[in-house]
Amino acid sequence: MSPPAAVSCDGAAARHLRNAPLVEPTIARFPLRPALPRLLADLNVPLSTEPRDVTLQYSVHACPRRIKREIGLVFPDIVGRESELLFIPTFQKTKSSMLGFQGETAIEKDDKLHLFYRWGAELVERLRNEGYWADITDPMSGMALFTTCGPSPYPDVEGAEVLLRYTPFNVGNCFILTHPHWGTHIYPATAFTLAPIGVARRILAAMQADEKEHALLSEQ
Repeated sequence: MSPPAAVSCDGAAARHLRNAPLVEPTIARFPLRPALPRLLADLNVPLSTEPRDVTLQYSVHACPRRIKREIGLVFPDIVGRESELLFIPTFQKTKSSMLGFQGETAIEKDDKLHLFYRWGAELVERLRNEGYWADITDPMSGMALFTTCGPSPYPDVEGAEVLLRYTPFNVGNCFILTHPHWGTHIYPATAFTLAPIGVARRILAAMQADEKEHALLSEQ
């Protein structure tokens, strides 16, 4: 019997395999703590503890070559370990298109920003409690929020284009991201960690399952 023929991939297919998510895009509801995570105390941003949950899409990705060269300029603390970095892009669905900048759209952007702060701070705290470096970038500036800031911001739009092949388009001097199902009705933001994929997956699952624990804390 002759050996099976070798399977070949063209360049685009090979790049797609290399950049395939470690955790596919997943829409999940996450209960949020009744008290703000400790990490948020230093932000000096008036944050509400309502609502008590956030629904978002998340996925987990290894550091792609295209971003690896520059991510140390965002997070100088991880220089030399860039290949270990996991990217966790998130998207909250919005009522308003993110093309606008005033009125109800601006209010909704602030609401989604604060929800991401709360979700991201809890994720970072859980990862740090297990001994792993973790951070989120501020969606408003792209800068590291809880660790040393480098000279460069992280571009959520370009990150989603590289990691998920979502399509951006130019409006004036601003690039707007389009989601395959939600269009421009999205609020993107990203978390990062040096934890192994198994740990990241377990902690994300635990955060979704902690509704009873949070309910007991809120009654105390």
